[in-house]
Amino acid sequence: MSARFLARTAGHLQRSQLSVQAVSRLSSVVVFLLASWTDGRHLALVALQGALFAIPYTLIEALVGRPLSAGLVPAEWNVDRWARRAGTAAILPVAVVAYLSAAVALPHTGPVSRLLMITPVLVQLPLEAAFWSLARTRSREYANLVPQLVSAGTVLAGAAFAVLHVRIDLAALPAQVIVLGWVLLRKPSPAAGQVRPPIWRSVRIGAAYCLAAGVDLVYTVALPSVAGRLVGPQAIVVLRAMELAFGPFNVALAATVREDIVGGRSSRLRTGTRALTVVLLVGVSAVVLGSRWVRHLLADDLATVGLGAVAAYCGYKAVTTVSTWLSVRHMIWAAPRRFLVSAIGSRVLALAGIAASVAFVRHTAGLFIQLMIAEVLVVMWYCLRMRSAPTDVSTAARSRSTDAPAAGAPASRPAG
Repeated sequence: MSARFLARTAGHLQRSQLSVQAVSRLSSVVVFLLASWTDGRHLALVALQGALFAIPYTLIEALVGRPLSAGLVPAEWNVDRWARRAGTAAILPVAVVAYLSAAVALPHTGPVSRLLMITPVLVQLPLEAAFWSLARTRSREYANLVPQLVSAGTVLAGAAFAVLHVRIDLAALPAQVIVLGWVLLRKPSPAAGQVRPPIWRSVRIGAAYCLAAGVDLVYTVALPSVAGRLVGPQAIVVLRAMELAFGPFNVALAATVREDIVGGRSSRLRTGTRALTVVLLVGVSAVVLGSRWVRHLLADDLATVGLGAVAAYCGYKAVTTVSTWLSVRHMIWAAPRRFLVSAIGSRVLALAGIAASVAFVRHTAGLFIQLMIAEVLVVMWYCLRMRSAPTDVSTAARSRSTDAPAAGAPASRPAG
């Protein structure tokens, strides 16, 4: 009885996106900690790579996942071939962006090191495309195996690389290559009548989704790059270490976003998940502020950066929580075009804050204070946009029924 219950529970967990997010985050934490303990020479590259991995997750979700969810893919298209084409078409632009980000953030690293660091990021593109196509053509269980096996293989390879003194930023590559080969070898034969769409059509079908997702990606990529340029590699390491420390909070915050999107206009402001998010925010902030041992465990640079910088980052995460919730509420109630303008405006304010920091930021604490101030302006921006929104929402409701995904729910890992 208990064995069957455990097997059934394990099966449900494997099919859920919770397990995917958990093992993905675990592998990211393990790789960063291994680099912090055994490969300090490449620690900044590992930290930057962790931020760059947001690109394939978000971009392929926009190009492949959202068109599938919205039912925009023509019935005669071969989903596997279309997804592979979309993922392949994204490799070159992602390579350019990732390489330039490394060049700006870590100018003292050589071109070979930059290319090696971005290679796992590029290989992740076809893997993400495979995840989405398998979720549609096979099953959620089968699709979930792709990220789950890659994450587990990354942990094992990272441990082996640490023992063998191989650079840790390549830890994901062996598992990625093996899983990608397994997916390609087991691909089904195309059914009769199915066509392979041209590359341009493969990309164009998700172009509107990319526009919304790209707004956040620009900021995600720019932040560690500018931080490294202004303050040095230490800032990139500290940013990454703090993101890892706030991992449980980030998961809870993402859950509140998903609940709001699913609930739509019937979603409640006061929920248990939102309360849990606040508890985790306070708890994680208290731990990283109160325990130098925890800060040292994550990274030596975090242990030496000073409590002022850590407190400023905790304040930044608190304000980001408010701006995220306001953004989602605005998305639910506003017409798609209005929300898109608001989303672009919020990132313009955040990027303007980063640009302004060039004039006065010389240390990590100053950078985090600037981030917090910029996010306060974003909160004020959303409050203004929501206050001035038209009172008649019937037009927005009709418009949302046709193109809400293009206005974009926040980028996240696919839900199953």
